[in-house]
Amino acid sequence: MKTCELSAAAQSLALRLEAVDYDSLPISAYNKRYIRSMRPAFAYYLEIYAACLRRGLSATGQPPASLVMVDYGGGSGFLSMLAKEVGIGRVIYVDLNPLSVEAVTVLKQHTGCGPDDILSGDTAVLAAWCAARQVKPQLLVATDLIEHVYDLKPFFAALAGINERLSMIFTTASTPYNPWVKRRLRRFMKECESGGQASPGYYAKREQFIRTCRPSFSDEMVERWSRNTRGLTYPDIEEAIGENRLPVPGDAFNTCDPATGNWAERILPIDAYRTLLAASRFSLAVGKGHYNTHRRNRFAAFLCRCANVVIRRSGKAGFLLSPYILLYCSRKDAGAV
Repeated sequence: MKTCELSAAAQSLALRLEAVDYDSLPISAYNKRYIRSMRPAFAYYLEIYAACLRRGLSATGQPPASLVMVDYGGGSGFLSMLAKEVGIGRVIYVDLNPLSVEAVTVLKQHTGCGPDDILSGDTAVLAAWCAARQVKPQLLVATDLIEHVYDLKPFFAALAGINERLSMIFTTASTPYNPWVKRRLRRFMKECESGGQASPGYYAKREQFIRTCRPSFSDEMVERWSRNTRGLTYPDIEEAIGENRLPVPGDAFNTCDPATGNWAERILPIDAYRTLLAASRFSLAVGKGHYNTHRRNRFAAFLCRCANVVIRRSGKAGFLLSPYILLYCSRKDAGAV
C-alpha cells in the first residue's frame, strides 16, 4: 500500500472522529476523558497509527486483505478503525480494561467501523482465543503499552506462541534517548512514589503492606524493605521477604503500582528490550518518532516541522530529539524486520 493512500485514509478518519459527539455516547466517564484528551491531536495519533501499519505491511509482505492483525491494548479502538479503513482483512482488538472494551463496542456500532473481533483480557486470553479458532495473526501493534507491562519476559513468550512468524510493532514515549523526555518522566515517577501523582503514593502502599504482613519488623527494616522493593507487586514483595532476599532495584527511578504491577512510564535501555526479545527468538529494530505538526499555534507547528526534518536527516543523533520511539520486532527464524 502506498504511503499517500495510508495518509489519506488517516486524514479522512481523523475528520470523521472529530465530528463524533462522544459525550452523548453510552460510554464510561473514564473513556470520555481519555478521548477528550486525544481529540485535539486526532490527526497526529492517526499519523502514528498509519506509520505502524505501513511498517507492518512491509514487514509481513502480505496484501492488506489477507492480513490478520492484533490491536493489543487498543484503548478506544482508533487504530483498529484505521486498519479496517485501509483494508486489513481481519482485525482483533484486545484490551484488559473492560471500560475500553465497552467503549470500542459502542464506537463500532455508532461509526460503522471497527475491529472484527473484540476481546477482553491479556495475552493468555488472546492466545487461547487464537488457538481455539486456529487463527494465526501475522501482525501485532501496540501503542503506549509496553512501558506499562509488569513482566515483559512472559509477555513476549506468550505472544511468540501465537504465531511462529509474528511481527510486532510497539510505540513508546518512554524513550531512553531523549534527555528532556527522560527528565520529565523521571519527575513523574518520583511523584508516583511520593504521592504527588497517585494517592496514596507507591512507597506508602509498599510500606503499609510490609507493616501489615510483617508486624515484627522494626521501623528501620520496614523503611529498608519499602525502599528496596520499588518496582515489585505485593506477591513478589511477600515472596522476597519470605526468602529474606532484599531486592536491589535495577533503576534509580522506575516504579510500579504494587497493587497492579502497572509501571509508571518505565524507561528501559534498548539492550534490555533486545535481551528480553531474544529469549523468545525475536530480533529488534528501533525507529524514530515525530512531533505533532497539526497545531493551532502556527509558530509551534513550524517548530515541530523543523524538528521532524532534523530527526529524519540526522541519523542516530535524531533519537536524542525524537519524542517517542518505535520497536519493530520479528521472529529471528522468519527474517529480520
